[in-house]
Amino acid sequence: PSFVVSPERQIWHCFGGCNKGGDCFTFLMEYENLEFVEALRILAKKAGVELRTSGFQTGLSSKKEKIYILNRLANEFYHYVLTKHPAGKTALVYLLNERKIDSRLIDTFMLGFSPKSANALSNYLINKKGYKKEDLIEAGLAFYVGGPSPSGEAGSGRTQAFDFFRGRLMFPLFDHRNNIVGFSGRALDDKAFGGKYINTRDTIVYHKGSMFFGLNIAKDEIKKTDHAIVVEGEFDVISMFKEGIKNVVAVKGTALTDNQASLLSRFTNNVSLCFDQDAAGWQATNRSLAVLEKKGFNITVVVMTNGKDADEAIKNDPISFKKAIKESIGIYDYLL
Repeated sequence: PSFVVSPERQIWHCFGGCNKGGDCFTFLMEYENLEFVEALRILAKKAGVELRTSGFQTGLSSKKEKIYILNRLANEFYHYVLTKHPAGKTALVYLLNERKIDSRLIDTFMLGFSPKSANALSNYLINKKGYKKEDLIEAGLAFYVGGPSPSGEAGSGRTQAFDFFRGRLMFPLFDHRNNIVGFSGRALDDKAFGGKYINTRDTIVYHKGSMFFGLNIAKDEIKKTDHAIVVEGEFDVISMFKEGIKNVVAVKGTALTDNQASLLSRFTNNVSLCFDQDAAGWQATNRSLAVLEKKGFNITVVVMTNGKDADEAIKNDPISFKKAIKESIGIYDYLL
């Protein structure tokens, strides 16, 4: 009741605790935590207005916008390496033959591969696209090795930018506005340095506990069905999408956070948890139940009997897996 919108004056105001107000731009900036350039772009798209960018965009746009552009360029680079370059052949064969992920799915989710070379991406972005080492560091795409210059100036002299992701399958992480905010990199070798999965470190656009994999693709189906299925891994999402289950997202982390639950609540109030069938998965389920219950969600749990995770279960028996989703149990039955 304290929130008022005036269509005639094209303004809004909250007479509650925040006492904020403004126009459509300021509302979106407040609600989505955006800068003006981001809000302008989103609203222009909704209104069917084409925005033209100039050659000065990189210098004038915000730090967030620069990171979005860098991540998009990095994703195009990774995708090209996976699908068209000899350096990505092993990873491509792994996806096609072992994971049964065809080229259509690879393109849909814009999967990629980061070369094993120490600075293949850095060289591309710096030498071909004109970005600075500091830009790559700030985006989480690279890190410094070495010391400062003799004059003490940071980012110059003996310092060198090395790629953060090397020799890994790359899963781009889109927000619900289709900005690439970061990446998840999976090693082909389970003994790889850094573990099987590493994620982009926290930046001004990416925070691990507030992101889902696949939400940009799943959001319309989630709204249409008024139901979201939450799984643990990227391959779970892709395998379920392949079988026609498109209202599914994967957590980035070991369980749902308050921020992730708030994000989901924009699209639905009904959630089914479908985590791995092991001790860690059960613990993640229990922690997630507490978060969702506090937010007032209607919650069910999918109990799989023919696989350790959704990816394996749906490949073993798609019909049984889909039945398990339909027969997912309520929170109290699960706890009993």
